[in-house]
Order: sequence, then structure tokens, then C-alpha cells
Amino acid sequence: MARPRVHVHATDLNGESPVALRDGLTHLDLAIDFSWPPEQIVAGLQEVFTDGVESGRWSRNDMREHSEAPAEKTEVAPHPESDLD
Repeated sequence: MARPRVHVHATDLNGESPVALRDGLTHLDLAIDFSWPPEQIVAGLQEVFTDGVESGRWSRNDMREHSEAPAEKTEVAPHPESDLD
């Protein structure tokens, strides 16, 4: 199953809410109305994210299944002008 595409929008929500979310199988749209006070935007985002996790729609286990293998670490040569020889 493909991951949903995520889109974040700054938009006017007509005074109804500081944030709104449309969550589907193929897309996730998060709208933020920046005309609201920051504290209310933060509270709205907290509610949206908490609901997504507590409902089971979003989980860390799902993300791990789709994550790529960690990239190998490579050593970099010191800068020629450094004292690290």
C-alpha cells in the first residue's frame, strides 16, 4: 500500500476552526487558518494529531514498515586547513 501524499495549506477557514484535516487513503490535507491566535492554532493541531494517533489511523508501526533502511555512515576527510591529522 502506498503512503498518502501530505499537503499543508495556509487558508481561510471562515472563522470555523484554526485547523482542519482531511485524511484519506491516498492523501492527507492539513489546513491552517493563521488569522487565529497562535495558542488556538497549537491547540487545534494538538487535537488533530492526538485524534489521529489515538484512533489508530496513524501509528509508528505503520511508518516503520515503510521506512527505508538507514543510510551507511561514511567518514569524511578533515578539512586541509584543520589541525585534525
